[in-house]
Amino acid sequence: MRTFFVPTLAEFAHEASVTNVIEGTVTATRPLVTQPANVVETILTVDVTRQRDDSRPTTVEVREQGGLVQVSQVRSDFEGKLGRELEPGELDEWVDFRSDGVEHAGVGEQVLIVVGPDSTRGADAYVGLARLKGSRGGNYVWPGRSPNPSWETSVDADALLSPPA
Repeated sequence: MRTFFVPTLAEFAHEASVTNVIEGTVTATRPLVTQPANVVETILTVDVTRQRDDSRPTTVEVREQGGLVQVSQVRSDFEGKLGRELEPGELDEWVDFRSDGVEHAGVGEQVLIVVGPDSTRGADAYVGLARLKGSRGGNYVWPGRSPNPSWETSVDADALLSPPA
């Protein structure tokens, strides 16, 4: 994505593809596997405490890449690579799909998320473009590598929550 090449996260947060920046607490997570390609994502339900666009709802869903799913949900990936059918016990095992090694958000985690529109799921749903973790009102850090290695490693939420100039 071209916008990841901007010099700072604050500049990225003001790109045209960005719909909102939200700060809040993850209250639920739900894995989502889209067929036929076995695309694994996680839907985060976030209780919003602050956001750049105050006209938006205070509870939102954010779709992000990766997730923890049972092998049975992505069975064809494994059987295609192994060249055999999986046994029932193997289908019950869990597999962790991560995007660039980024840890998944967990219930209770404080997050700061730069989001874009999710055209597949409606007006109150977003696609996560960049997620940081931390404490409300404090600094946030990347849960893995940042999309751009030159971006700051610790971020003050206020800098991203301010409206574009």
